[in-house]
Amino acid sequence: MGKKLILGISGSPRKDANTDRMLQYALEAAKSVGDIETETIYLRDYEIHNCKGCFACCREAGARDGGIHACALFRDGMDEIYPKLKACDGLIIASPVYFQSVSAQVKQFMDRTEGLLRYGTSQYQYGLQNKVGGGLVGGGNRNAGEELTMLELQAFFQVHDMIVVGSGGEPTPGCYNGGACTTYPQKGDVRDAVLADELGMKSCRNLGIRVAKTVMMLNRA
Repeated sequence: MGKKLILGISGSPRKDANTDRMLQYALEAAKSVGDIETETIYLRDYEIHNCKGCFACCREAGARDGGIHACALFRDGMDEIYPKLKACDGLIIASPVYFQSVSAQVKQFMDRTEGLLRYGTSQYQYGLQNKVGGGLVGGGNRNAGEELTMLELQAFFQVHDMIVVGSGGEPTPGCYNGGACTTYPQKGDVRDAVLADELGMKSCRNLGIRVAKTVMMLNRA
């Protein structure tokens, strides 16, 4: 059957900080399931233009360039990201909480995936349909937008007709099971403060395992 690919996307503008650490922890847990390989995309490393809302990705991309690109307007980082989205079996998106919402990097990315939807015209149509999705969210205070941000990620997965999993698994009393949520103090050097959130990091681990197990279950069906 071969190994299945789980793609992780970090939406933090900060390198090696809390969001990256959450994602790395979840992906390492996913690999523990067996027959799973992982790859990570750091959105901060890509130039991604803002979506213009012209729907050319749905009307014209296939006709204009033979379906090679999903976007008819821009040649940017999404040209590299689209094939990875199409190739993956599972997708984990990690975002910090900014003003009770996803980061600008994540929103840019989400807006530019219109061409993968059911009404796209390029080779990437249905690119995420029936794949497994899970979200990771980290905030500076408990109950300060984590759940709202997670709902945005879940809505993204659902718009793409994905199979959304939470961080259920081994018992985690007090943990938000819609996905993995962590918090860290807003003082001093907080780049790895999330590691002190034992409950939150356990939810990241559970989320990675849940995505991996669901991917394997679907491929056995």
